[in-house]
Amino acid sequence: MNKIAFFLSIFILTTVIGLYVGHNLIPQVGETSPITGKPVEDVSNSLFFFAYIITVTAVLLVVMKFYKGRLLFKVLEVLIIFVGSQIVYSFLLYDLLAALGLLETVTQMQYEISIILLAVLTVVVRFIRRRFLVLNVTLSVAIAGAGGLLGATLGFAPSLLLVIGLSVYDVVSVFGTKHMLKLADQSRLRDLPVMFETPSKGIKTGPRKGVRPSEDILGLGTGDIAIPLVFFVSVLRDFGWMNVLGAMIGAMFGLGLTIYYVTHVKRIALPALPPIIGFSLLGFAVSWVLGM
Repeated sequence: MNKIAFFLSIFILTTVIGLYVGHNLIPQVGETSPITGKPVEDVSNSLFFFAYIITVTAVLLVVMKFYKGRLLFKVLEVLIIFVGSQIVYSFLLYDLLAALGLLETVTQMQYEISIILLAVLTVVVRFIRRRFLVLNVTLSVAIAGAGGLLGATLGFAPSLLLVIGLSVYDVVSVFGTKHMLKLADQSRLRDLPVMFETPSKGIKTGPRKGVRPSEDILGLGTGDIAIPLVFFVSVLRDFGWMNVLGAMIGAMFGLGLTIYYVTHVKRIALPALPPIIGFSLLGFAVSWVLGM
């Protein structure tokens, strides 16, 4: 499997799971965001999440500068995988039990304990089997849960503003301040789950041990998949599945183009979000004009 196919596979896996989560959450969320307490169509929601993302990034950079240990980042890794996967399993287990006709035989407590156990198992497998395949798939599940949840709390307008704002920020953080490059390098050294990764010389599923951070690994930030997912779910909320498909196809083209450039034209760190979001918006616009 080449690198373009690899990252597109991760993108599709995360997006499909995230859309499944978002589809289930949209009716539960309704018209008021449970996070901000404001209507989902209120554009100030985008400012809240933008500020939140910038703040978290700044805090991470400060912690990485002054804290040289690894324990804190291991705890953070556990929390990210545990919480994100729990969101996915809560819907997956419910639908599985319903399909098997076993929903009535399970108590609420048994259901909730089962979700927790599945999330714990995901964390355990991730820590026991530190292989590229396991690391990427478990991270994909967690990001799908978080992205699906965030997308369900945003209407189309605030989501549009958010993804455009973050695309501009991506350019500044890579080419301007370059702090995103520092975050990526440090996350690799300390195993912080903010990147989908594969060996740059070929797709492997073996251990990640001994791989040199900047030379041998090709990475894609989790935000480069999570942020488009947020937009897809908001499109699903206000439009429909065919418009989601148009946006998704556009995003995949933008991602493929970016990976092709860094692997075949020039090996350089690029902000992937602008082309992904740009072509995603183009794909959405085409599907909307065609009345899909």
